[in-house]
Amino acid sequence: MTHISDRTDGTGQILMRQTFTAATALLALALVSAPLQPAAAQSSPYAPRLLVDNKVITYYEYDQRLRFMRLLNAPGDPAKEAEKSLIEDRLRLIAADRIKLRISPKQIDDGMAEFAGRFELPVDQFVAILGQNGIARETFRDFVHAGMAWRELVGAKFGPSAVAAIYESDVDLALSTLALRGTTRVLLSEIILPADKRVTAQDLSAGLKGEAAFAVAARNQSLGETAQDGGRTDWRDVGTMPQAVLGALNGLQPGQVSPPVRLSDGRYAVYLLRNIEQKDSVTPAATGVDYAVLRLPGAGTPATEATLASLQARVMTCTDLNAFGGELTRQTVAKSALPGDVAGRLAGLDENEMSFYKQGTVQVVLMHCSSRVKSAAEPDRNTVRTRLAERRIGGQADLYMQELRSNAHIRRP
Repeated sequence: MTHISDRTDGTGQILMRQTFTAATALLALALVSAPLQPAAAQSSPYAPRLLVDNKVITYYEYDQRLRFMRLLNAPGDPAKEAEKSLIEDRLRLIAADRIKLRISPKQIDDGMAEFAGRFELPVDQFVAILGQNGIARETFRDFVHAGMAWRELVGAKFGPSAVAAIYESDVDLALSTLALRGTTRVLLSEIILPADKRVTAQDLSAGLKGEAAFAVAARNQSLGETAQDGGRTDWRDVGTMPQAVLGALNGLQPGQVSPPVRLSDGRYAVYLLRNIEQKDSVTPAATGVDYAVLRLPGAGTPATEATLASLQARVMTCTDLNAFGGELTRQTVAKSALPGDVAGRLAGLDENEMSFYKQGTVQVVLMHCSSRVKSAAEPDRNTVRTRLAERRIGGQADLYMQELRSNAHIRRP
């Protein structure tokens, strides 16, 4: 699950698009959650709420999906989005059934493990968190099943034509972009706004002039952690930034404000470009990051604050974190696979530097252990070609879903 996390568009992201938000939202909620209230009291929870081409969606399914989306902190109105996602899941399965596409139980089990793994959790622990919030294992299984069926379907339907549409010039352009992304970093200020403040974001983008005015607006309106600093962020490696943000920054000069950006969690962001640093030539770029995350209970309590003070005085390397209890995880992952919130924080850390932040009642210590660097050799062209094809498939899949929905008979009983 996660915003959850940033991945290349395409068949591998079709299921991902249903994950709604980053892993931290689930973990924080799991630690402090209280039972969610049912969507509505019905005389029979298994009565039909909707019919999609005569396939029933019950009140129970709706209540379960609503709980699931609330737990994942899905963007938008949870009530509307729960209904929309259930309708689209029915359409996915109906379309798969038309071509007699079947997903085996083992494939679904593997998909559940992959989904839970995005939160660095085994399936059983992930399901236990769902259960604590009144969400059945079968609800999770049905959700994964529909996503996997859709991924298989659109891969078979659009894959061959998408691959054929990729030319060598497309690969050359993508490779040159990858080289540039690895050699640039930017200094930004940001204003983060709620999902329902699109017009406000547009007004700020058009009206703010200069860093001073931007800082005042950030302090007064931003939901981001940088609000009290006038929205000022540390240096950010362009290679770790989402494509939507890069697109908004493209062509800006220092001192200029970006157009609004819709973030993966549904909120809007406006950026001021303060500075840009670009090397003259391509140098070896870090392709993997070794990092550690230490989670300490009781954020803000005297005991935890004392632990943090001791930790800052004594920890020199990631290995030293083993002496401080709590829940410690350490892993090396590809830079492109880092969760968005982790990638942003790591981008501002040198090796053996730490970042401290809170997730609900949990104090988190993030430490950059090392970066794994490969030579500046050109990335594999076949890999780039596959990613470009997957992006095309993702776009065609969105259009196909619009077509299915427009042709479907959707009604309330």
